[in-house]
Amino acid sequence: MRVPAIKSAKIITGGEVNQSVYNCLVLDESPSGVLVDLGAMFTLPEEMALHMTGGAIYRARRCWAVGTKAGLAFVGAQVLSADTVEKLAQLGRMIQVQGLPATMAALRAQRFFDSAEVRRAAEGAEAAFHRLETVLMG
Repeated sequence: MRVPAIKSAKIITGGEVNQSVYNCLVLDESPSGVLVDLGAMFTLPEEMALHMTGGAIYRARRCWAVGTKAGLAFVGAQVLSADTVEKLAQLGRMIQVQGLPATMAALRAQRFFDSAEVRRAAEGAEAAFHRLETVLMG
């Protein structure tokens, strides 16, 4: 099931020597892929990297392309950049020093790094925190 979305992203093709970067707009997404609009007609290769603005990176395979739009299927799990891994580690330290509410605000500002796993874990922790607070406060 696809969910409508309007997100900017970059498609990276080629290797380090002949790398090409295409700005695109994600129109809808699902756990297994996205619909993108490149804004112009390009011939995309079969495999590429999709860098979402929120920090998520996916290896993707072109399933179809018509005009400026293309359907991309994710190949494997989300790839975290070194920068994203460091930001997640900083947030891990933040939860220890500043607590859950401040960390949740920071995670929301980062849009949970476009990671369903991070979002589920954070929202579960927040719900448990509020339940505990309610029980303790009576």
